[in-house]
Amino acid sequence: MMMLAALVLSLMWAPAYAQDADIVGSWRGTSICVDKVNFPACNDEQVIYDVRRKGSGRDTVTLRADKVVNGVREFMAEFDFHRADSTWVAEYQGARVRIQIVLRVRAGHMTGVLTDEPSGRRVRDLTLDRVP
Repeated sequence: MMMLAALVLSLMWAPAYAQDADIVGSWRGTSICVDKVNFPACNDEQVIYDVRRKGSGRDTVTLRADKVVNGVREFMAEFDFHRADSTWVAEYQGARVRIQIVLRVRAGHMTGVLTDEPSGRRVRDLTLDRVP
């Protein structure tokens, strides 16, 4: 009876854990500008993302984004992402900018797009691999 109860409890928690397990961890890759005409200040970057759970929920994570300059990590920003079907989505609004970032994780590989919300234009393509 105890084993049955333990099995039922583990099955109840497995789907919730699986929601964020694919994205939690460290990632390294590139953030490439795709529209220099409309976003001339954009620069291609080597990036490192560290993703951790936010609170006790499994559908929200915090992503710390650093760029690598001359071999040294430099903090850029932190974003809270929420799960939306098979993607992770963050929205940010500052004094002069409103963006959306959509990430997709598959088997240790992360791809994404950063979009300027007012114009709907794609600004960056993101490609990262999980750091073991």
